Amino acid sequence: MIFKRYNDKNNLVTDVNKLQLSATAEVVIYREDEWYGDVMFDLEGKKERFKELKSFIVFVAENLCELDCIAQKYSALHGDDRFANGYAVAYICFHEPDRISLTYYGTYENTEFDVVFQYNNDRFILKSFGMNLL
Repeated sequence: MIFKRYNDKNNLVTDVNKLQLSATAEVVIYREDEWYGDVMFDLEGKKERFKELKSFIVFVAENLCELDCIAQKYSALHGDDRFANGYAVAYICFHEPDRISLTYYGTYENTEFDVVFQYNNDRFILKSFGMNLL
């Protein structure tokens, strides 16, 4: 079953002026709620690009629910329809020039893996899910 998570407008940070860069080059794009922890956009040491990437960070925040639903659908198509209950997004990494990865962590088991998307023609395309390249 697919759940629309990370879509609570009160917890999403979609105002460019409210984005805050931490000392470790991370930006909160979804604030913790009763079900899910904070989701961080990790600039991976590229603090100097923060101002330049603000609108892209907001765009990713606005599409976080859709990206998560794509990952859930892929998991369901490949036999795991309990994905939404067993995994949550921890952070998102920006990879030059056109890729982001959502790092999921296990809520019941100690595991972590990446789901990689390529941004092309105003949409995100799933490129890999964990170790599975698409």
